[in-house]
Amino acid sequence: MAFARAVEITPSAPALIKSVRGLGYSPETALSDLIDNSIAAGAEAIELDIQWNEGNPCVAILDNGRGLTDRELSDALRLGGVGPEAVRDDSDLGRFGMGLKSASLSQCRRVTVVTRHSGETSALVLDVDVITEQGWVAPVPDPLPEHPYVARLLAQMQGTIVIWDRMDALGGLMGLDKESFYIKVQDIRAHIGMVFHRFLGGDARRLYININGRAVKPWDPFLTVNPATTEMREETIRFGGSAFRIKPYVLPHRDRFSNDSEYEAAGGPGGWGARQGFYVYRGKRLLVPGSWLGLGGIRAWTREQSSRLARIRIDLPIDMDTDWRIDVRKSQARPPGVVRARLTAIAARAREQAREVFAWRGRGPKRTRQTTEPVPVWLGYQDATGTRYRINREHPAVVGFKSRANNDPKLLDALLTVIERSVPIERIWLDTSESEGSVPPELGSEQLEELVSQLASLSTLLPVTMPIPERVELLLCNLPEQQPELRERLTRRLEAAA
Repeated sequence: MAFARAVEITPSAPALIKSVRGLGYSPETALSDLIDNSIAAGAEAIELDIQWNEGNPCVAILDNGRGLTDRELSDALRLGGVGPEAVRDDSDLGRFGMGLKSASLSQCRRVTVVTRHSGETSALVLDVDVITEQGWVAPVPDPLPEHPYVARLLAQMQGTIVIWDRMDALGGLMGLDKESFYIKVQDIRAHIGMVFHRFLGGDARRLYININGRAVKPWDPFLTVNPATTEMREETIRFGGSAFRIKPYVLPHRDRFSNDSEYEAAGGPGGWGARQGFYVYRGKRLLVPGSWLGLGGIRAWTREQSSRLARIRIDLPIDMDTDWRIDVRKSQARPPGVVRARLTAIAARAREQAREVFAWRGRGPKRTRQTTEPVPVWLGYQDATGTRYRINREHPAVVGFKSRANNDPKLLDALLTVIERSVPIERIWLDTSESEGSVPPELGSEQLEELVSQLASLSTLLPVTMPIPERVELLLCNLPEQQPELRERLTRRLEAAA
């Protein structure tokens, strides 16, 4: 295509800087972007100083990475200095070449960068007011900022410090009282422990991060150290000349945690409901901390009580950024159309297993070698109105009752059908949701004795050749009450009657 002439359309600095500042970062996502840069620079230790400062917050982040030369620093502060098409190695967590600028200026009006490379110091400032008045220039600070981290940096051969000051209402740290500010710092700590848990926990390159002098602890979404966590089969999905790995986990039911504090901690930032679904990683850095990614067909899956125990890890290589449409804040990812059906099938299996754990309250029958598979009392099935439930006509107790000469099988079927049709599913679901799946109270002595008597009566309907341990397992496997005394009393009752 031929052109008669060209017209210069240099971006308006005041307008563009406002756009850069309005990309929607929160303090925690902005700081995570800066930590990405430190990791890409080979840092092994990163320190954050986040202070209220009598209502004028100041944030500094110091690392011991390789630092930047004068030229590299000016490129780092240039918008789009290293764009998304640049070839990056596996340790480079950058994406658009915007993070340092857009993340920092989303929180403050002035960001100062001081860096040391091979013993040489470089420093530049990005100031919103200066850019608005003079265009795209970055002054050299003289003298350097008075911050304890600067003195420490100057004593090192390499490293970088980034300082945010002159914060305004656009960021998330300005305008808070002291108590609210430090509650926000706790949220930042939790977010960083989640996003970088594979670096902090040793799954990737070992990294140390502290905030205000206290180490950040990793939060493992998959509870891999808990023996009650179910690890499903890992799969590799290939497309477009590359591949990624996916591995589902089903976490333990609340009953399998030793106390409420342990259970709440396992829920993670935002709680159990918010943290279900896919966890998308890029270079072992967490991008999406729990989402169903719009999967599930016409009626896309939402966060539900029954699926809250399902968490699915996806490990993406950095060469799939475009395919997965990673956004500039590295907080969203969208699966390519060609893999959505495969992801849906894998996730559906994880959701179903999570539903089973949730429904069984995490207990399941304790089986011995001679124990038969547990036979459910209730069976689920789908009809035009959705999921419905019916009593299992093949349950040994039902079969035994039908076989009695003085019982009318058709009459029993009619009775069971009325019971099935009248189950208050909506009420049960609402009650379960409101109780957060809490553990039912243990039965009192009278209730326990009554239940033992009823179970012993039902035992007479089972085949006479069935051993007592199997009878006990079969009778108890569908009950939410699993206290040891119930099992012991029932066993003694059946042994006495044998």
